[in-house]
Amino acid sequence: MEIGFKMISIVVRKGIIYLEIIISLLSVCSSSCSERRFTYSLSGSSPSEHTLLAIAPDFSVKAIGNTLNKGYPLLRTGEIFPLIGILKVNGKSYRFMGGDSLRIYSIAPLSDDTLGWTGRYSYLFPGEGWERQEYDDTSWSEGESAFGPVAGRYPVHTEWGANNIYVRRHIVVDNKDVLKGRKVYIRYICDDVMKLYCNGYYCLEKNFTPQVECQELSDEAVARIHDGENIFAVYGRNTGGPALLDFGLYVENKTYSDAEVAIFKRMDVQATQTHYIFQCGEVELQLDFVSSSLSEKWDMTGWPVGFLSYQVRTENEKQQEIEIWFDVDTEWMFGKCKTDSWSEDGWKIGKSDSLYLSMMEDGTRVSSNDGHIILSQKLYAGNENKGVLLLGYEEGRAFQYSGESLRPLWNKDGTREVKELMMSVGNRYQKFKTECDELDYRWNIKAFQVGNEAFAGSMLSAYRNFMSSHRFVSSSDNKLFCFGDTLGNVREAYKSFPALLFFNRTDWMKGLLEPIFAYCEDIHWAKRYPPYDIGLYPIASKQVKLEDCAIEAAANILMMTTAIIEAEQDFGYADMHWEQLCLWADYLQERMKKMTFPSVGLLEHDDERVKCVLGLMAYHKLVQLKGNL
Repeated sequence: MEIGFKMISIVVRKGIIYLEIIISLLSVCSSSCSERRFTYSLSGSSPSEHTLLAIAPDFSVKAIGNTLNKGYPLLRTGEIFPLIGILKVNGKSYRFMGGDSLRIYSIAPLSDDTLGWTGRYSYLFPGEGWERQEYDDTSWSEGESAFGPVAGRYPVHTEWGANNIYVRRHIVVDNKDVLKGRKVYIRYICDDVMKLYCNGYYCLEKNFTPQVECQELSDEAVARIHDGENIFAVYGRNTGGPALLDFGLYVENKTYSDAEVAIFKRMDVQATQTHYIFQCGEVELQLDFVSSSLSEKWDMTGWPVGFLSYQVRTENEKQQEIEIWFDVDTEWMFGKCKTDSWSEDGWKIGKSDSLYLSMMEDGTRVSSNDGHIILSQKLYAGNENKGVLLLGYEEGRAFQYSGESLRPLWNKDGTREVKELMMSVGNRYQKFKTECDELDYRWNIKAFQVGNEAFAGSMLSAYRNFMSSHRFVSSSDNKLFCFGDTLGNVREAYKSFPALLFFNRTDWMKGLLEPIFAYCEDIHWAKRYPPYDIGLYPIASKQVKLEDCAIEAAANILMMTTAIIEAEQDFGYADMHWEQLCLWADYLQERMKKMTFPSVGLLEHDDERVKCVLGLMAYHKLVQLKGNL
């Protein structure tokens, strides 16, 4: 390794930052935080976005800035999570969460909402102007929607087996004044491509959309709608496989239009929670979004449950009539109207598709109809003017690894249900809150010992961001596997390590590396360096990235393994995989010998050379630790 260590002073300027972070975090990890009792407040820190609730990768809720009551929170996918929060104080409504209502009603519904609608269609190009209102479509075929494979799950009544289809739907609007001041939407489903026109005006184009989605029409498009008959024309194209097309016209129903926007007072982002305070008339409302799977006292890693606790306070002893409402538009989310609700073991539970919501029975009502789940609770001295909203989500895909179907860690024996986890969390949510307060206090102090407020804000939010984007799976030999959307992504794992080390999560660090080691130790892997990734969730199959990035992958894993060994002060984990680690170090050494080093200036921007040296430094450190530990 003589070449590598002679070049350290030249090439590690860029990469040494990682090692410095590791060293500083290790030193703080070993120190006690109980010497001084003081709190570093992050109030006033307003990240551009952060994970509000880490529930499951398919359903983790993000907040944008401090706009909780100005718009809807988002899912990790970028889609809207249509949750509205209303506090009613003496009959007056205050909106503390969500935007104006997403509730909609149909002018011309989808076939999934009715028995179908009738339109005219053609498989052949009908000529210029076919999308205009004045076009004569009497010679076209007439068929009942939707269009697609009759044997599919969606209610299709007209076979669409050609590459193209042209559809004209005649929609009558009796009084356009009902659209004034309201948003107008197209709800649609398409496989694979659709272009939509309103009375000849081009409105939108959408690609493959396997479930019903909703798109607001522009003001220009709405202006083309008039009293009487309107033509909504769609061109559909099938690029392969089965085809599907359905669409309908909807308008906003301003259910909460009378609600006043609550006054935002403060937001505080911590490691396990985000706190909000709003003023609603004479009442102050505190909201605490808690990611229960980040608990350390109870083993809840990967539990797909989070909760929102709430409490109201008044400045005087005046008796107030207070009720809190939560309204989730499940039709908007899932394209389905079907919802269900019931009571169980002291909890009111609502469910739609894979989403569960729950509140305590005390003073609570739940309704599930019209594609909405609404939970409301009266707050009074008897329930201490506080309560909790539980959210749970069940991902439906089984993870496939080496020919096995692996279960999530929370359900490794296959006997547990999401509602069971929710009630377990709900029955002790105040204990969870207390524990999370203590954790946040401790991590807050540690963050400021290591860095400044910017470092603290980024590190604390990184914890939930990691949890929100990773799945925890139990292997067949009871090892923990930790996967993002791209399985075993070495670069993403490397980026996550400083935050995980900060929070002493060497178990999660191993969970990131363990599937890669297992993959490389399989008889089918013959390369002298690790893969960049091992597939896309939910199937571990082969590397997705076209380039191997061999040097980066080998060096990163050597550095990450070194970080684990130094944190635990135990060589056992490296010893389990020592043959692979030596093989990758030999590969880096061979690559180093073949490299040329023309000038310092070029080396500073050459990641491969930097990675080679850092990887060999890490291996050299492992050799030292092997002898010492």
